[in-house]
Amino acid sequence: MKSLAVSTALLLSLTLVGCSDVEDLARDTASDAACSVARTAMEEASDQAKQAVEELNADPQAARRELSALRDTLQALEGRVDGETGGKITEAREALDKLVEQADAARDGTPVDDQAVADAEAELDTAVEDFANLC
Repeated sequence: MKSLAVSTALLLSLTLVGCSDVEDLARDTASDAACSVARTAMEEASDQAKQAVEELNADPQAARRELSALRDTLQALEGRVDGETGGKITEAREALDKLVEQADAARDGTPVDDQAVADAEAELDTAVEDFANLC
């Protein structure tokens, strides 16, 4: 009877270890999928932001719409990715905030601050590169 109990306990512990491995694999797979989606969103935001910035002086309203949409996309991702990678999404979103501010100013007739735009673009590029290296 005692050996049956020991055998059952051993089998149960091996089963639980197997479940833990399956849970870890499922968690890693979900994390990889989230990283993939977020990486694509970050790269697209960077590419599209460059295009929108090119239109900043010519059509600030269109540039603002595009930059706002990109910012909102990243803002929606912020709570879905944790840790340092999530921080890079926040940094990218904050850079887009600065670009939206410049589009607002241009729309209101204020000259675009080229240095602020260049700085925000550099911050966005850095955040996207760092995110890709982490994720």
